[in-house]
Amino acid sequence: MKTISRYIMTLALLLTAVTGAWAQEEVLLTTITAADNSSFKSGSQTFGDVATVTLTGDYLINDGSHGGWYCQGSNKTATISVAAANGANITSVKFYTAGGGSAEDKDAPFEVTTTTVTSSDITTYLNGNSIGSYGVSKIEVYGTAEAPITVEWNASTKTGTFSMPGSDVVLTPQYAPTAKWDVVETVPQLPAALEGIIAGQDAAIVTPGQSAQGTVMYAVTTTAETAPAPEAFSATVPTAKDIADDGATVYVWYYIQGADAPDGVAATLDNTFDNTEPACLTVQVLTNKFDIQFNAANANTIEAGRATVTVGGTDKTVTEGKLQGVKMGSEVKLKANTGYKFRKVEVKKAAAAPSLNITNPVVGQVIGSDGKNYAADATLPSGVTAVAMIAYVGSETDDTDYTGGLAIALSDEGRMNWSTAKSTCEGKTAVTGAKWCLPSQNQWKAMFKANGGSESSYTGLNTAISTAGGTAFQKSCYWSSTEHGEVNAYYVYLFSGNAYFSNASKGIDYLVRAVLAF
Repeated sequence: MKTISRYIMTLALLLTAVTGAWAQEEVLLTTITAADNSSFKSGSQTFGDVATVTLTGDYLINDGSHGGWYCQGSNKTATISVAAANGANITSVKFYTAGGGSAEDKDAPFEVTTTTVTSSDITTYLNGNSIGSYGVSKIEVYGTAEAPITVEWNASTKTGTFSMPGSDVVLTPQYAPTAKWDVVETVPQLPAALEGIIAGQDAAIVTPGQSAQGTVMYAVTTTAETAPAPEAFSATVPTAKDIADDGATVYVWYYIQGADAPDGVAATLDNTFDNTEPACLTVQVLTNKFDIQFNAANANTIEAGRATVTVGGTDKTVTEGKLQGVKMGSEVKLKANTGYKFRKVEVKKAAAAPSLNITNPVVGQVIGSDGKNYAADATLPSGVTAVAMIAYVGSETDDTDYTGGLAIALSDEGRMNWSTAKSTCEGKTAVTGAKWCLPSQNQWKAMFKANGGSESSYTGLNTAISTAGGTAFQKSCYWSSTEHGEVNAYYVYLFSGNAYFSNASKGIDYLVRAVLAF
């Protein structure tokens, strides 16, 4: 079975010794044990590519309780014979018994048989009723055969290594070019990420790749750093079916599993191809949680107990006129309670939240609910409210974990543990296209510095937030997104204008302030 490593050169190196002479000293060519070949009880089998062992006789047994091959029953006949294979030159064969008997040398035709039952003959080792139920446990084959040359292939360095014999050799590499993607109008047909796919749906999250020189293989992971193990890949195009309702950023790894030559057909450059290196796509799968916003009258009616709402047959509670987290395709029912009835029920899609549209950002400006940026003292258009203040405008040289810009929310999200803090910040939806997140440790420092302070002073940022109409920081600890090992994360402690960074267990409840990245 191929691995995913890219073998540019060869599927095999075939080496054949030619001319010259080997040293003629007798050497051990191969060792054959009954214990390692318990299923071999009749017929012929070749070992070490140099010796073929043949077992004959109706009463030949290979049983661990008797120590090896033996003949069951008195005066029964069985034969073990050894013959040279693949041109090997066998000079002698030694048979060993399980009962501790000394090795017995035999000359051609290297047979052991029960035809003659005497205590001095090797044949007695096969007769279970003659010599202590001992069997033939091991066979050693000696000779001066030119054993096959072994090529050690190193996939990481793409090199083959062998020990040069005392003979000329013929080296025959079999090349396998790397498989290629199909091309349509000069465009390689690689997989491509699909947009707008909702979690939990049986819909592909990438377009299929195409290659006539192999099979496209896929695997879905949560990291873009390391390719999955070979067994994690399959030829099935991945879908959003098994992705949780919250949605996720996933990484689809893919490669071409190069085609092998058809069975019975010799490998050529036209029918045998090597695997490509794995690559990956980033796919954003959308959340499958949507809100129902009841208008004022219905909200009051439902929350007053005059009507009930069920989703998928389960009663739901409407809070502040909203029902959150309803899955696409769910059956929603409204029922008027006894003594009341609906005159009319209207349902329509909610208007999309405004898209982010920031131009010439300046630290201290506010971002409105319409997605635009305004001066801190500007009068916002009717219906527009301030949602964040621009606290940092990025550059490629800043170590902020984000080289765009950052706008900090005008109020805290509350006090919560680290995991909840991350999901709460990332779940903010005030402006379409805005990436809300929990600020990293470096992002906190960048915002402090961009507002006239230092990495350890937050006074300037606090003043700017207040000027923008926001709520100043509390003298307390605020989470950052930066982790410290598996169980801890960094936080910043704000007190009397100073900022102190340390780390603590993710399970502790600290204050949370989100940032909008643009």
